[in-house]
Amino acid sequence: MNIAVFTKTEMCGGSEIRGVELCNAIARHTPHQAYLLSERGIPRQLQERLDAAVKSLSNVFVEGGNTPILYEMDSIVVINTDSKQFTTIDYWQGRSKRHQCWVDLGRIRQLTFLFNFIVSPAQHLWQIEELCKDVRIIVANMRFLNEIATDDRYIRVRHLPRMMLESPIDPTTVCTEKNASACVRIGKHSHAVDGKFNEEHFQLIERVNTRHRQAIEWDFMGVPQAREHELVSIPNVTCRSVFSLPVLEYLKGVHIFLFFISWKRQEPWARSIAEAMMSGCPILATDTDGGNRVQVLHGSNGYLCRSVNEFADRLCELIENPARLAMMGRNSRIYSRTFTSEEVIRRLLNFLGQCDGCI
Repeated sequence: MNIAVFTKTEMCGGSEIRGVELCNAIARHTPHQAYLLSERGIPRQLQERLDAAVKSLSNVFVEGGNTPILYEMDSIVVINTDSKQFTTIDYWQGRSKRHQCWVDLGRIRQLTFLFNFIVSPAQHLWQIEELCKDVRIIVANMRFLNEIATDDRYIRVRHLPRMMLESPIDPTTVCTEKNASACVRIGKHSHAVDGKFNEEHFQLIERVNTRHRQAIEWDFMGVPQAREHELVSIPNVTCRSVFSLPVLEYLKGVHIFLFFISWKRQEPWARSIAEAMMSGCPILATDTDGGNRVQVLHGSNGYLCRSVNEFADRLCELIENPARLAMMGRNSRIYSRTFTSEEVIRRLLNFLGQCDGCI
């Protein structure tokens, strides 16, 4: 079987990495041929992550280019459907600003749309289903599934097959061993986006430092400029550039993963949390609907917090109780087994009906 992931690959973010890892998992754990199809170019950082067995094609919609490859696929998974045009008939028939190529949807055997950050564009898929007879939906969390089931905007697509699927994490990119340290190390890695780094970090660090300054170190990789200016003067805080260390090496030096994002941000399903769980970190995260409540089982592998004071109290609780910190780290490793690349690709291909021969 030929199975493709189609995406826009305009950056090396979570959705794009998810697409690459899905392709890698198909190549490594199934007998199928995996393709990465890009609307435009494929950045070097993504190309370097791609398994040699995956076939990649850029600029799929260039006039006279690779567009016929779409008709050779047994199944196509469209990622970055948060780009609202991807789910419209105009996009596929070349009437959007993104490209001018007409695609015969009736010749595409199966189209599955994966919604990672917002799900509202799914409401338009009925137009595509009128031409492509096998259209399916994958979402990042239960909130999206419930929204399709209850919101009237989705009445015309509610009958489509749909499932929730985690982002696949290659376990070889994460290590469960921690570097020896006399201190409890607290950290987080992400792109340096304002919404991914709460503006009250300074207050949180000061409150916890007041109680445990000599026993802790803070280590953040990917800090927005405004927040970095506030934190660099604190002696036990390290601020690193985005991906200045491989994630595997970075997480070896982190004991507690602090997912203290903006109060208004609803993270659908964070790869960084998943990687931290695999590495054996308890997770402290904002108590918001979406991925946080799926990934963090409050009181088991971490805590969901609703205020700076609650974050501070929970951090101090773990700093003061090494046995509880270790237990929650163990639980994180247990729960993370469900989103290894091999497990995720097995469930994906079962959903697509393409699982013959899966390892």
